[in-house]
Amino acid sequence: MKGLLLNALLGLGLGRFGSVWWLLMFLPIVAVELAYGVSVYHLNMHACIRRGAALLVCGELAFLLGALMRPLRGET
Repeated sequence: MKGLLLNALLGLGLGRFGSVWWLLMFLPIVAVELAYGVSVYHLNMHACIRRGAALLVCGELAFLLGALMRPLRGET
């Protein structure tokens, strides 16, 4: 749950204030979260794939939501 919350908040912030290329920042973050899960919780390969997919999807959807929250050029 902490990983999903972290990715959602990070995705909202990056989508709102960052460029599209910052979306690639999720790959090393998810890799570190999976390594943590393997070392602490002793996850097997199937659990890592499911957890990694859930973390990536959560982060990317939050990024898109953050991008939708950007002000339009004529509004500011």
